[in-house]
Amino acid sequence: MEPKPHPPRLDVLLASEAPVGLVFRRGPRKLVRVVAWNREQDTFKPGQWFKGRIYVDRSDLSPDGKHLIYFAMGGVRWAIAATKGTWTAISCVPSITALALWGQGDTWGGGGMFTSNHSYWLEANQTTFPIRDDSGLRRLAARPHASRLERDGWVIKDKAWNRPAFEKAIANGWSLRRIGWDGGYELEQPGECRLSFPNWEWADWDRHRLAWTESGCLKAAHLGSHKLGPIHTLCDFNAMNPPAR
Repeated sequence: MEPKPHPPRLDVLLASEAPVGLVFRRGPRKLVRVVAWNREQDTFKPGQWFKGRIYVDRSDLSPDGKHLIYFAMGGVRWAIAATKGTWTAISCVPSITALALWGQGDTWGGGGMFTSNHSYWLEANQTTFPIRDDSGLRRLAARPHASRLERDGWVIKDKAWNRPAFEKAIANGWSLRRIGWDGGYELEQPGECRLSFPNWEWADWDRHRLAWTESGCLKAAHLGSHKLGPIHTLCDFNAMNPPAR
């Protein structure tokens, strides 16, 4: 009997001013696929496959969901040799083809945040070097926020470097808590109840509902009294395999 394949890992970015999301499907091995998510109709538009790693925690969507800034590492040594193996890019959603590109060569710098639909901040250091910028967007020098999570309403509750905790007030007295970098969440109504979801990889409040990923699926539910409402699977990414070579 063949072993059951591991489900892909899923991470998500949400646009703040438009019903747009971007799902990053990782697996098998060093393969990532970016999938655009229409959050009004819950439809999905697959983008490119990428061999390497995209650091979603150092990436961002523009408020209107039209542009992506991301930090990546090539899956082979010669990947985009001009970047020295790691880079920051700006692209049009859901493509990851670079409109703007900066080489990095390490993982100490790189990535960025949007400050508006027309401007961004780049996390650059002494090893960051420009290659091209045809994005038409304006680069700002000052860091706008300590982190994307804090910009989006998350508050640091525990600063332990290996297991930080972030908390976000969502709706009807509920708080959503993210524990550590590798997933695991809690829902709490202070003084009422606490629910634990150690298998959630990503979770956030999507306008009027809670959305999360687990076991290769994107799911959503409304919040009830002391519990989640009926759970809906919005998309199962397990069968989305790369084309055979």
